[in-house]
Amino acid sequence: MKRGESVRPELRTGMPAKYQGLLAAVGFVAVMVLSLAGQVWLGPVMALVFVSALRMSARIRFEDAGLSVRVAGLFSTTIAYREITTVATGPSTGLREGMGLRILPGGGTGYLVGGPTIRIQTAGAWLLVSCADPAGAVAYIRTKLPEPT
Repeated sequence: MKRGESVRPELRTGMPAKYQGLLAAVGFVAVMVLSLAGQVWLGPVMALVFVSALRMSARIRFEDAGLSVRVAGLFSTTIAYREITTVATGPSTGLREGMGLRILPGGGTGYLVGGPTIRIQTAGAWLLVSCADPAGAVAYIRTKLPEPT
């Protein structure tokens, strides 16, 4: 990708289907157990919780001066391009790493829904962000970083 070339202004990444299937099954079992245990009123509450989790997504919005990251519609941060020291494709994450806003081993912060990620390093912190197109996102972000002097 050439410097200044346009990319979609926003990348949304949903939870991978294999994790959706697993969480849907767990949610179904939980609702059934609650119903059989006589806690029928908790069934719809539990179903709402699981449906919300299944619809969770991570979003990276590319703006003029930086990018904003949001997960689960609740947790967000903004990073100026000038603050980014390195950006690279990250590891694929799953249920073991968790989903939503996560504090990761080694002191990083995760904005995760499972699947491929990008790793963004700044002078004082690092982030791991779920991204359906990590190679494209990394290439675009690199075009926005300041030229080395």
